[in-house]
Amino acid sequence: MDLITDWKLALSVDDVLRGQGADPQVVHASKPLLMKSAQRAFSEGINLIHPITLSMKIAVNGHFHNRITLANGNSITGPLVTRLFGGAQRMVAAICTIGPALEETSAELFNKDPIYALAIDGLGNAAVDSLAQQLCNTIAVQAKQEGLQVSTPLSPGLPEWPVEIGQPQIFALLDSARAGIKLTSGSMMHPKKSVSFILGIGQEISQTSMCLLCSLKNTCRYQNDRILSN
Repeated sequence: MDLITDWKLALSVDDVLRGQGADPQVVHASKPLLMKSAQRAFSEGINLIHPITLSMKIAVNGHFHNRITLANGNSITGPLVTRLFGGAQRMVAAICTIGPALEETSAELFNKDPIYALAIDGLGNAAVDSLAQQLCNTIAVQAKQEGLQVSTPLSPGLPEWPVEIGQPQIFALLDSARAGIKLTSGSMMHPKKSVSFILGIGQEISQTSMCLLCSLKNTCRYQNDRILSN
């Protein structure tokens, strides 16, 4: 398993706004209070971010109708998994977190200063997304050096791979305690500002836009602006 703690996250105030679901251009132009809170969150909250990633590459033993079997005896199951990773020679399981400090600060502030608390929360969302993207990019570079390709990363919570199925399968592959992450009985991660995913590595792996897999694909106003960089 690869445990990495020395990530440098390239974040900005606009990322804090996006992490809250806000349009930075609109906020810059007409919402000075939100802008001020985002600037403050970025300045004061950045030192509360403690990024950790834990990942593991496992050889694929076999591909079946609804299941991919792995060399260590575990399996990844579901029609979406077998459809996206049909050409995978290896699977990567990964979990990423920025630690509990930022979300604890947001929770403590919520009753006293909800606008600032939401800005802190937005910073946390942006940070864990950036961390996951960096890890995916690192894995992609390593695969390219071997002449291989990587798939789109897949996280539990999609209609065809629900949390209660995908999350335990990922955590069964990793010693999550090493990254300070626990899985609750409801298959939720703690700290909350954490993300888990799998991806495939092989000679012929296709990329799929996550927007096409999302249950909100027909109504989301952000889908045309999202670029899958990881």
